[in-house]
Amino acid sequence: MQQRILGKTGLAVSILGVGGYHIGKDLDIEFGTTLVRTAIDKGVNFLDNAWCYNKGVSETVMGHALRDGYRQRVVLMTKNHGRDGVTFESQLKDSLRRLQTDCIDVLQFHEIITDGDPEKIYSNGALDAAVKARNQGKIRFIGDFV
Repeated sequence: MQQRILGKTGLAVSILGVGGYHIGKDLDIEFGTTLVRTAIDKGVNFLDNAWCYNKGVSETVMGHALRDGYRQRVVLMTKNHGRDGVTFESQLKDSLRRLQTDCIDVLQFHEIITDGDPEKIYSNGALDAAVKARNQGKIRFIGDFV
């Protein structure tokens, strides 16, 4: 599987990734686990998810799939909708629990699509909370994603 460097992170990621949205739609944890693990076994190492996908089921399924040493084989990304520090921290806590990990490799701010979203992230404590989490080792890299 070909890989590319992800932005300025220095992380080598496969040119194909597994998106979490669809693995949580049918609530079949065994099928989702098989799908994710098969992709990893075939060389896919980039996994993407979001706190909101299928009311958290997508992260839960992916977390189950990452047991048994699979977590160490991937670059794990998820996204957060927090526009203030309290919401950001709450969603991060949920994501870490669901994904069954102590650290998310790339945490993106999701759906920065309305006027004022960047200002809210910067001025209402969400970015400060993300930096704090990074300093605590809960996040390796912080980004934004539409």
